[in-house]
Amino acid sequence: MSTTSVNSTAASALALLGGTTRALSENTTRVASGREVQSASDNAAYWSIATTMKSTNLSLSSAEDAQAFSAAIADTAALGMAEAGDIMSEIQSKLILAKTPGIDKDALNSEISQLKEQLGTVIDSSSFNGQNWLKTSATKNPKMESMVGSVTSNARGDVSVNVINFDRATSNLVAEGDASDGLLTRSYSGITRSGAAYDYYLLDAGSTTPAGGSAREIGLSSSTTDDEIDGMISAMNSMMKGMTDGAATIGATSKRIDSNADFLATLQDVTEIGIGSMVDANLEEEAARRASLVVQQQLQTFGLNITNASMAGGLKIFA
Repeated sequence: MSTTSVNSTAASALALLGGTTRALSENTTRVASGREVQSASDNAAYWSIATTMKSTNLSLSSAEDAQAFSAAIADTAALGMAEAGDIMSEIQSKLILAKTPGIDKDALNSEISQLKEQLGTVIDSSSFNGQNWLKTSATKNPKMESMVGSVTSNARGDVSVNVINFDRATSNLVAEGDASDGLLTRSYSGITRSGAAYDYYLLDAGSTTPAGGSAREIGLSSSTTDDEIDGMISAMNSMMKGMTDGAATIGATSKRIDSNADFLATLQDVTEIGIGSMVDANLEEEAARRASLVVQQQLQTFGLNITNASMAGGLKIFA
């Protein structure tokens, strides 16, 4: 039986060439993906931390989207409240003008009626995606709105959602259910400085539960007395004070939402950088390594060919 010998030098050269080829393949994968740590086997600790951070970053991104939605609702309410405040000032100026001797109160009342319609349009339009902080329907009452404020995670990776609360009762202008839930549909009563009693509301929204008692809608006629006008002006002052407080609450809530949104955006960027610092490949370094491996592979192939060509009697191993 013939004996076949193997050239150990050629076998060793082939093994080296195989190792270089695998290293080149891994380098190509890192360059293509931009990642140095592809799986737990590459670096178990870095892979585990980066995977957890990616999950947290996804939660941060979702919270940022939710905050953008909440910010749009708050901004819409703020704009509506500001516009409503301007119209309220105009109505009050008409009431003050009505105390002028000989003024046509019926004509002023027509202007007030137009301003009321404009006010109703502004309030109805202050809605974003069906959310209106200035008005409640007949089947709803003003309630506490909870919006995403931030997202945190503990050492185990458990995610908690922190909320920002806004009490819609502070900004609700019109209530189609219970009139007392709306700043402009509820009645305001008291005694003027001249000693006249008053009990007035501004808008009749056809509420299921209307303003009770002897309350009357603010309006003028040729027979309206100065004492009645004083009562209307006093009621308007109370309404506008409530609107000012509501606008301030909306503004503070909007500021909190914006501040948290800025913080979340920054935190998301920092988290992304943290992930990258652990698992991203240094592409310049990988490019240099690739060039070196290509040259090394070429030299090893050339060396293997020389070894095969110089073999005498042994089993040739080809690349």
